[in-house]
Amino acid sequence: MRWQKNNDYLVVRIYRDLVGDWVVTQCWGSSGEPGAYSHTLVDSYSDALELLREIGREQRQRGFRRKQSREEQLGFDFS
Repeated sequence: MRWQKNNDYLVVRIYRDLVGDWVVTQCWGSSGEPGAYSHTLVDSYSDALELLREIGREQRQRGFRRKQSREEQLGFDFS
């Protein structure tokens, strides 16, 4: 998901890493400048969704709006 306010942005992704842990990654910054990121391990997909809802509430309170973004999911098969 992507939130934006003027040139400032926040992108949040939920995924499972190669060892099976659920990870919520947040990337933020301002267009044209280097950004920053954080990774948060959570116990389950439902915990990841709850964290995503909390992040969404925070961003709306800060005046950010959700933007539609196209993101391609690659179908790697590591088996």
